[in-house]
Amino acid sequence: MVKYERTSIVGATVLIGLGVLFLYTNSHPGVDPWPLLSRYWPVFLIFVGLGKLWDYYKTKKNPGGSRGLITGGEIAAIALIIFFVIAISRHHDFHGATARQHEGIDYGEAQSALVDIEMAEGDLQLSGGAQKLLDADLDYQKSSSIPNVSYEVNGTEGHLVIKQIEHSHVHFAPGWGGEKNDWDIHLGNKLPMELKVQIGAGRGTLHLSDLPLTKLDLQMGAGSATADLRGDWKNSLDAHIQGGVGSATIYLPKDVGVEVYAHGGLGSVNAHGMEKDGDRYVNEAYGKSPITLELHVEGGVGSIDLIPEM
Repeated sequence: MVKYERTSIVGATVLIGLGVLFLYTNSHPGVDPWPLLSRYWPVFLIFVGLGKLWDYYKTKKNPGGSRGLITGGEIAAIALIIFFVIAISRHHDFHGATARQHEGIDYGEAQSALVDIEMAEGDLQLSGGAQKLLDADLDYQKSSSIPNVSYEVNGTEGHLVIKQIEHSHVHFAPGWGGEKNDWDIHLGNKLPMELKVQIGAGRGTLHLSDLPLTKLDLQMGAGSATADLRGDWKNSLDAHIQGGVGSATIYLPKDVGVEVYAHGGLGSVNAHGMEKDGDRYVNEAYGKSPITLELHVEGGVGSIDLIPEM
């Protein structure tokens, strides 16, 4: 009599689940599952791991017992695939019309500015060129989160905050993926400025060379970010860039000294054409230029590319 050994069906379950997701998104062109999956894929590992622990303790408690038709890990995988499908379909149902919010803010009595931008999901375009401190068009999904803009001057420093605020009536939490937020932000260049940008999931494109920045703090979540630092800098810059699950591309100037301290994390840091000294990279202008851009770059799961101007 031939004895068949039962094997795990977790892999087959995952393939079937991915097939269902592809089929659903193909039949619903407005649905984008990738921000959801790219942000919450570790939950799958947690569920399967808990299922495996359940099987381990069950076997330890009853060593001679027969293995069930389906294991805890397989149940967890199936449950999570069903959860993702329901989450994506429900989030699609919450999508409604988009709205545009225009914001223009003057400097007031400030002599320096601190700008704090926090975007959960979407496409962020940031550059200079504004006649005021802020000139922005913020497109957002009416049914999910709305942008909130505040500005106050404390002493000589102006503090500008742009962030997403959740609608109180939305119980299916925004930020699950696929939100259509498009922010086009222009900042003024009349005052020394510190800039902090947090991008949860999506894409950020930052053109920063025409801004009088003294400090930069860029934090990425899931997605891609591009920071363009090329140009003629008038003052030195202290920048901290932290990668997440995604990629970051940083364009560096040629005639301004650049010093980069890079740590790869689980991803990689690629410093094209720069001189390497341990975790430190410098360009040809470093030590010769009175202006220095000092970057502290910490990679996440994705890659970070440092591209000097040719």
